[in-house]
Amino acid sequence: MSKKHVFYYSLLQPLVAAFARIAFGYRCEKVSKDIPGPYIVLSNHTTDFDMLFVGSSFRKQMYFVGSEHIARWGFLYKLIDYFFAPIMRYKGTTAASTVMDVLRKVRGGDNICLFAEGARCWDGVTASFLPSTGKMVKSAKCSLITYRIEGGYFASPRWAGSPIRRGRMRGGPVNIYTAEQLAAMSPAEINAAIAKDLHEDAYERQLASPVPYKGKKLAEHMEKLLFLCPKCGAQETLSSKDDTVSCSACGLSFRYDRFGMLHGAPADTVKALAAQQHELVAKSAANITYRSHSAVLKKVAKHQETFVCEGPLSMNAEALTCGDVVIPFRDISDLTMHGYQTLVFSAGSEYYELIPAADTNAYKFHLLYQALKG
Repeated sequence: MSKKHVFYYSLLQPLVAAFARIAFGYRCEKVSKDIPGPYIVLSNHTTDFDMLFVGSSFRKQMYFVGSEHIARWGFLYKLIDYFFAPIMRYKGTTAASTVMDVLRKVRGGDNICLFAEGARCWDGVTASFLPSTGKMVKSAKCSLITYRIEGGYFASPRWAGSPIRRGRMRGGPVNIYTAEQLAAMSPAEINAAIAKDLHEDAYERQLASPVPYKGKKLAEHMEKLLFLCPKCGAQETLSSKDDTVSCSACGLSFRYDRFGMLHGAPADTVKALAAQQHELVAKSAANITYRSHSAVLKKVAKHQETFVCEGPLSMNAEALTCGDVVIPFRDISDLTMHGYQTLVFSAGSEYYELIPAADTNAYKFHLLYQALKG
């Protein structure tokens, strides 16, 4: 355990907790420093600020697992690395190297925090996580603390970018499993416990106890999630301004209010529209080709980007094509996103970053990949 990292964590943790409380109104349950380590903290993932929220509860130093792309932030990452030394995870891969890094840290006596889903949820519902998570936790032979953040989806929807809406946000540990308890559980049983503890349905909670989330331009960028009109089914005809979303093909117009509810849409919630869209893609995935008039493809290795090509993008069950580069679909072992416009994926031994044109919905490629892979 690094004395430098312990010192800076102890110094900055109260400031981080104060910022989370002031900026977001975040309320959290503090975790006792007397809980013996090492332990792994597993949390759900709702906003870009979740590391701050989890850190607000833990006064004992721990290392966070973060997305590899932050290692390409230049000087800002150098500061983050100096103070906190995060463990890097390449999204869109099997994460085997990350697992080994986590296990080495734990066996060295360090505490670790990671976000089980690997990416923020799009619709307010905790997403699935890698089945190997339970095996990793069991192999670590340490304690497990599950942590749930509530209210993050409405405070900062993934599709909206980074604007903050102030409302109810809170978080805290759900359960603490000792190493002895975990030793008696199978990896599948550990996964089931994690899934139960981290499950958060933002709309279910909001409907049971409505709370306003105040902000500006509440509906803007919703078309980054909804690329199919929920009324006529036209692709990429939705646009947003302030609190309103409209379709240029059929004239549909609906409003998103401070409670996250929709008015004038075929459903009352973003979650319901996202589920409808998911179902439509799943039904016809084998026959779909999604396109962007332009995209930039890069290779990433050792946190360095290498330009590959720029050109029209298409993706279907046969291949992903960008310019004159064709990657057979069967060779893509995983594909996901960071932010709402950048796709990352691994194919063979290569790791790629793909950025469609700004006026193209990037999420449709991710959703198509999920549907084709099952």
